[in-house]
Amino acid sequence: MVTTTKWLGASVKRKEDPKFLTGHARYTDDLEPAGTLHLAMARSPYAHARIRRIDTRAARDLPGVAAVFTGEDLRQVWGPLARTIDILTKVPTLYAVAVDKVRYVGEPVAVVAAVDRYVAEDAVDLIEVEYEELPPVVTIEDALAPTALLYEDWDNNIQLDWSNSIGNVERAFAEATHVFEETITHSRYTGTPMETRSCLADYNPATGMLHVTCSTQAPHQVRTLLAQTLQMPEQNIRVIAPDVGGGYGTKLQADVEVIPCAVSLLLGRPVKWTEDRTENLLTGVQSRDYTCTMRVALDADYRILGLDVSLTGNIGVDGTCHAAGTPSLLVAGAYFPGPYKVPAYRVQTIGVVTNKAPYGAYRGYGKDVANYPMERMMQIMAQRLGIAPDELRRRNFIRKEEFPYQQISGPLYDSGDYDRLMDMALEMIDAPALRQRQAELRAEGKYLGIGIAAMLEPSGAAVFNGIFNGYQPATVRMTPEGGIQVLTSHQNIGQGVETTLAQVAADVLGVSVDDVRLVFGDTDATPYGLGPWSSRGATFVVSAVHEAAGVLRDKLRKIAGHLLEVDPEDVELVGGRAQVKGSPDRAIALKDIGNRVHLWPGPYGTLPEGVDANLEGTYTWTSSVVRWVPDEHGTFNLYTTHPTGVFIAVVSVDVDTGFVQVDRFVVAHDAGTIINPMIAEGQVVGGVAQGIGGALLEELRYDANGQLLNTDFSSYLCPTAMEIPDIEVAHIENPSPFTPLGTKGMGEGGTIPSPAAVANAVEDALAPFGVRVGDLPLTPERVYGWIQEARARDGGN
Repeated sequence: MVTTTKWLGASVKRKEDPKFLTGHARYTDDLEPAGTLHLAMARSPYAHARIRRIDTRAARDLPGVAAVFTGEDLRQVWGPLARTIDILTKVPTLYAVAVDKVRYVGEPVAVVAAVDRYVAEDAVDLIEVEYEELPPVVTIEDALAPTALLYEDWDNNIQLDWSNSIGNVERAFAEATHVFEETITHSRYTGTPMETRSCLADYNPATGMLHVTCSTQAPHQVRTLLAQTLQMPEQNIRVIAPDVGGGYGTKLQADVEVIPCAVSLLLGRPVKWTEDRTENLLTGVQSRDYTCTMRVALDADYRILGLDVSLTGNIGVDGTCHAAGTPSLLVAGAYFPGPYKVPAYRVQTIGVVTNKAPYGAYRGYGKDVANYPMERMMQIMAQRLGIAPDELRRRNFIRKEEFPYQQISGPLYDSGDYDRLMDMALEMIDAPALRQRQAELRAEGKYLGIGIAAMLEPSGAAVFNGIFNGYQPATVRMTPEGGIQVLTSHQNIGQGVETTLAQVAADVLGVSVDDVRLVFGDTDATPYGLGPWSSRGATFVVSAVHEAAGVLRDKLRKIAGHLLEVDPEDVELVGGRAQVKGSPDRAIALKDIGNRVHLWPGPYGTLPEGVDANLEGTYTWTSSVVRWVPDEHGTFNLYTTHPTGVFIAVVSVDVDTGFVQVDRFVVAHDAGTIINPMIAEGQVVGGVAQGIGGALLEELRYDANGQLLNTDFSSYLCPTAMEIPDIEVAHIENPSPFTPLGTKGMGEGGTIPSPAAVANAVEDALAPFGVRVGDLPLTPERVYGWIQEARARDGGN
């Protein structure tokens, strides 16, 4: 007998875990058809240079080498990289393998296809390239005062320059009792997924079909980008994403993936490329890396009167073709006000191209950029005013009764209760007792700090002018034996969708989650749609699956009503059966319905008039609140839901070494209706771990010549279990009025505020020294240096 458990809100164990835990998962690099050639790439050792000559003769002559191609050779089968997004930006003309000029260290200049990777790598070493070095453009200052242009057909190195002003900002600052100004920076780092990028391309000259297997978050979008770049019919490309070992936004493009595809087109053989970790750190998607000057005007009661922000992001070589990061600065511009009421707002966002690797998404996409400076300002202002950090936030929070709230910068916030979240977080750490303990430790020469960061996570983006558009289809199908298939373009990259989407469908159709299977990762099998990015799973995808399952449910009720000779309105689906409400003995199993329609006796006589034999429901969900047409202030609303939270970090700082240890981390979180609390908690915990990594450890360090100095995990430090404490998570549920189930996306919320919470805690710990936290990450060297500078100012005490 099938269970009748209510699945929505249940902590169901993840259905997908056994294959990963037992080693039965299949990744792209596990696949190797007969005759597969392996690809290796010759990469530029210079950040900025002209290519004068490439000699590939010795590489071609090496036994086992099938072919060697330069960027110029590959132009016979491809055009420039297709743009991923185009919003208020200049878009450069770029190729997957450099032609004429290189613009970052590691950019491919030639590729080798050989019988194995070892031979391919040996052949790469035989390629001779003559370069003419050009002045490197590495920092924001380099880009704004250029000695060299990355793109000669541009007038400058600015790819994005946008500003907006709403309300009387000048009056707000003129009438303010208090004005604060700070310049806040953030380091550059990346997502380091467990599985690096990998692509297997197999072109069949006889059929004209290109089969592509790759580690991607978005198979359909990759297919479109490949078709546009390779200039071939999209219907002749099939993209399959098998098991994917993490993405975090770093696997949304198709730039390097086009290279094995082009080589396979030329050779008519399978071609595989899998990057190593050095290649991933050197040339993969990178993020953050900005300078933000923020001015805040407060009245006598410490309420915000005006906010004035200038943001400049270092977007590397590009953020529109190689990756899609440039418009993330626009997202930041829309969300600097965060969870606070801001009567007057002015913002300028600039993105400059430099000789660093491409700029893209990493679990935040501008939301993180907006959060860190604002939450650091709240800490700084509270400290200078002598008011508790939680109290300053409370005086400026949007209140629960004010939701839905139209933020001055354009977004429409759906629901929330920041006061309750703050109360919960403070209760979780027992704030009064902890402050007392802090004072006791200081008397002993030990320094404990408490850092608060409030969080607002725009989730479920719908972006115009790009591959990140605003819709999501889903098909829910019943087999003749009564099993349920959910067909979706939403890829599983570790976030648990094979379980949560099954719970949604099971809840609607009255079956067990074990009776539901998710079908995804194949462009020939699933409806065209968008992958997991912008935490859109619980917004767009859940809504589409819920509605599609509802279409199928209604069809099944009509068929059951016909067979049971009752009004379909009197039929309910429970426990794998369609039964008459109030009369459970009058029922028919879904399996029997499937058999009757498809097999015995078949549709004639089984189906009521007006109902066909296609036992499936399809629905395409779009948001009713997204606004692409600018209002009178030039603002948009691209996000449907906005999870909220208050995060508190408790740290200890060793003032003799500068070492920071995170002792506790608590999260009070609200993502609307929770589908699976266990999975939701896992998403928050994983995000917090990545945020702590960004605060304390992770930094892509470039020198003045554009050379990346840390290209492996011995020098690029990721957090381990030793650096991450037990993370305590508590949820409340304020359902969104803008989605059918009240759900909100919540995949990025853990990462967004964590760096600010940690930085604020370190600053709080070192308040007796007057230390102001500067550049991230907060390495022992930096923290110790700040302490020493503070002691020097204080006469050595």
